[in-house]
Amino acid sequence: MATAYREIWEKSPLGSTGFHTVYILVWCLKLKDRPYKRKKMASKMVMCNPCSRLNKSSEGIKYCTDCEDSLCTDCTALHSAVKILASHHLVDVSVTNGNTFNIKKDCNDHDGMCLEFYCSDHDCLICRTCIANTHRTCGKIQPIDVAAKGCRSSAMLEDITKEVTKLLNTTKELVVDRQGNKTRVGKVKATLLKQIAKFRQDINGHLDQLEKKLISEVDTIDKTICEKACHDLCEADKRKNDIKDMWQQVDFYSKHGSESQLFIHLNTLKSDISKQARSLQDLIKGLEVNDIGFEPFDLISVIKSFGSVKVESTLCTVAYQHPKHLQAQIQVSRQQVPSKFDFEKKVEIHSGRITCMVVTNDNKLLLCNDDIDKNNVSLWTETGQHLKSCTVDGKPFGVAIVSGTEEAVVTLRDVNSIQFINITSVTPGRRIDINVSNPHGIAVIRDRVVVGSAKGKVAIINLISGHILNTLNIGSRNITSIIPFLDDTDERLYCCEYGGRNVVSCITLDGTRVFSCSVNGPMALALDTQGNSYVTGYISNDLHRLSPDGKEDNLILTEADGLSRPLAIAFNKTYNKMYISNTNARNVTIFNCK
Repeated sequence: MATAYREIWEKSPLGSTGFHTVYILVWCLKLKDRPYKRKKMASKMVMCNPCSRLNKSSEGIKYCTDCEDSLCTDCTALHSAVKILASHHLVDVSVTNGNTFNIKKDCNDHDGMCLEFYCSDHDCLICRTCIANTHRTCGKIQPIDVAAKGCRSSAMLEDITKEVTKLLNTTKELVVDRQGNKTRVGKVKATLLKQIAKFRQDINGHLDQLEKKLISEVDTIDKTICEKACHDLCEADKRKNDIKDMWQQVDFYSKHGSESQLFIHLNTLKSDISKQARSLQDLIKGLEVNDIGFEPFDLISVIKSFGSVKVESTLCTVAYQHPKHLQAQIQVSRQQVPSKFDFEKKVEIHSGRITCMVVTNDNKLLLCNDDIDKNNVSLWTETGQHLKSCTVDGKPFGVAIVSGTEEAVVTLRDVNSIQFINITSVTPGRRIDINVSNPHGIAVIRDRVVVGSAKGKVAIINLISGHILNTLNIGSRNITSIIPFLDDTDERLYCCEYGGRNVVSCITLDGTRVFSCSVNGPMALALDTQGNSYVTGYISNDLHRLSPDGKEDNLILTEADGLSRPLAIAFNKTYNKMYISNTNARNVTIFNCK
């Protein structure tokens, strides 16, 4: 049977392009002759994918890494019999541990096209359309099979294996840390509830004391009022008896005495009645009607809560350091220092000015325009073709790529903030307000953002929280550009101070100055592969090259080369193109580096 299948395959007019059709036809003939038996499957049995697609149940024993299918015994034999499939890689299904392994083979930029080639110049996988559209001038394009030779012993595999291991170990630490945090929060909650209950008991005890104090005060006041009331009652009763006695005498003489006796008695009573009237009037004036009331303080409406619950947060102790460099399978050769910068083209800027630009991993340009309100962050191709734009929450001045992600971050100098941007979709993301006055230049080093201010300071900020970790004093005016330089032995920051001393400074991450070099209005800089820095002179309309030790090496370009208030500068990934934005000319000039 295997010979028959092979003859059918080799004589088929469809050739290799008709593989799937012939394979399925031959395979169906085989299944037709095979009696169907339902097998009792274990719960973790790996099923044969081709059989499953025909509603058959067979246990897979092999896994084809090329077809990404599990194969039963018959399908494995058939797989090996077909000529075009004979070179496929088959492994035992036990190796996969039940996992699905899929390799992305489709081009992101061109639908329906497969990745077939590797461009060494750009260190990326490409399809045939990519070659025709954006890689025509690239001189190092190889089929993937050729480029992949020796991959198992390559530095890229070693680096990626180390990095994945580091990522895995970090995530394990993170899981332990987060579990510990969860447990800690549970314990803290129990303690917190006890503290609240204790505070409530203290309040109850305090209220009991206040109640006793008020009751004692009521008793004292009541006693005082009662004593005075008794005294007043005695006085009133005495007055009543005296006046009653006077009335009885008048009544007696008026009924039983002579008129002479009555006349004499009435005349003698006049003075006594006057005294009693004055005494009674004085007594009444000093008397009070007493009442005791309770006026509670409005504590219920004033006190809304026992207290406040505060969340105290500190940064996670788990640290992950992104690799400084992952080497490609085929290394890009170390470029020589460019000696010629030939004009290629100018790309007009219709309004505003380009203050900063960076090159993405796929060799596109991300540009900031701080002089317009809408579409002030743009994405271009390396040849200057506009792709997409978005509007951020303020005036973007500086921009930097967040390594290992699909994000960039910009400074918003008018609102003292930074904002993240998705590079793929060119959409604005989260914004973080920072305690930095008028932020300009920006760089990203691992989990930290380095931001230059208008007062000569450089702030090192946590990438997640926005908290300032450290502040370095560089100068006195605008730090307009910050470029990091990282290798295995050194970590430095190159900074441009525009205004003030007008210098380019190289410092370590703790603020130690390595060197300084004066330039007439240094606005932005870029580094080449040899550590030379290229600085735009905004006032002098030129481009300076400084050696790695900070000495003036050469004046590369001048106003005669089209520089007019040059601002931003960047190299592409292969360092064969240089981009300079000109404020007065409102353009971005592209130079070929040789």
